[in-house]
Amino acid sequence: MGSIDFFSLLWWALGGAALLGAAAYGYMEYQAQLLRTQVDAIPGGLRFTAHGLTVEMRQSSKDIRVQAREHATHTFQAPGSSEPQVSTGGLTVELPATGLLMEVARVSLSVTEGEDAKPTGFSSITFTAYGKPIKAQPLTDGKTRPRPLHVLRLDQVPDPVAHDFHLFASRVRVWIDKIEAQWEAQEEARRLREQEEASRAKGLEQTLVDDPSQPLTEQERDARVGAQIEKWRAAAGFKGTSTEVNYDARGKIEWLIDLDPTGRIILHAGKRTFYGSLHGATVVGIGNELEVSVRDDFWSEDDPRLAAFRVLGGTNAEVRRAWKERLDLVIQSLGGRPHGGP
Repeated sequence: MGSIDFFSLLWWALGGAALLGAAAYGYMEYQAQLLRTQVDAIPGGLRFTAHGLTVEMRQSSKDIRVQAREHATHTFQAPGSSEPQVSTGGLTVELPATGLLMEVARVSLSVTEGEDAKPTGFSSITFTAYGKPIKAQPLTDGKTRPRPLHVLRLDQVPDPVAHDFHLFASRVRVWIDKIEAQWEAQEEARRLREQEEASRAKGLEQTLVDDPSQPLTEQERDARVGAQIEKWRAAAGFKGTSTEVNYDARGKIEWLIDLDPTGRIILHAGKRTFYGSLHGATVVGIGNELEVSVRDDFWSEDDPRLAAFRVLGGTNAEVRRAWKERLDLVIQSLGGRPHGGP
């Protein structure tokens, strides 16, 4: 009887030791999983993966996609908005690569007042996105940079994971530097184009200062009209394939419509000029004119009024009808709806 009790106790002890060993192994494996990181090449980019965290660098869209399972805080400051939008918890955020800063900071705490702060074993990772290079950000009156578009903060990141992410971020920084160099080159080219266009416009304005009592030939009027249209096309950055224009005896354009099949348009009427997209636009027939209303620089969701341009005055009904059908089709292709009117 005593031997049976001894062997029973032995088996129970061995079983308990096995369970404790399995639990210890499972705990160590779980801890190893929390600290395990990996960097993989993906089509057109790189991916950093850790427990509960994925960061992708995507070359085609020139952005960084961050997916955090928990402990994330995202602050988005929309342009023109006074109040930021804040989201917390598990988040997926896409950040523009241009003007993006990635910072890693270790977290230290003092247990009691006056005691030196000690590392907690965790770090924070902060993504700050401005949308354009930092050195291209003008200083405000307070001599500070404007608010960033995005601030994404990840807390409770184990130090080893944060260390590996810092190495990954250094590789991505090289790519971001190239993107920002391209952006700066494009901005410089744009600035030079604007200077050239301003010089040409100034020269054109000087040629228009003449004696109105002297009549112009048809060739001179056409030259003035053509020069003005080319000026607007240069500023818009595109050239329409369907064009109607009306001008006076001095070659001054009274109205113009210049449509590109992609949905971009140049409109001039009432001494105002618009070039942009027909997205969200409307077209109605009013008397012997068409009124084309578009989203100009002042349009917003809070103030959704459209800027109206009356064109095609003096043309016959068939021309106006054809233009309205053409514009309605383009607007529908951009997600809009046809508007009423003849």
